[in-house]
Amino acid sequence: MREVLADLKAAGATWVQFDEPKLVLDLDFHQLKAFTNAYLQMEESLSGLKVIVETYFFDVSVGPYKTITSLKGILAIGFNLVRGEKTLELNKSLGFPSSKYVFARVVDGHNIWANDLITSLKTLKALES
Repeated sequence: MREVLADLKAAGATWVQFDEPKLVLDLDFHQLKAFTNAYLQMEESLSGLKVIVETYFFDVSVGPYKTITSLKGILAIGFNLVRGEKTLELNKSLGFPSSKYVFARVVDGHNIWANDLITSLKTLKALES
């Protein structure tokens, strides 16, 4: 992974995205610790890159939410707020670090043509507040 990140930087990349589908599972302490350690080991390689971690099509539970929002090397976190309705509540109740960005998916990727624009706008307004 270090070599890939070095190659990306050499090619001029400024952002790198990691898709982490396991973050929508109810992970135990050891799994969250392993996730944290993996990112800490990559911290030096990630220096100079803006890192986004994307979750998948469901809610993120408290443990993974606290873990990803606490990691220094992660600048942005992508949440699915269509199928992950409880994730928005976590944002409100636990707070979201002001030093990070939220990439909010508010359009159902499984059926973009049937999107409820009013609901998407309400979700974005709730996130903004």
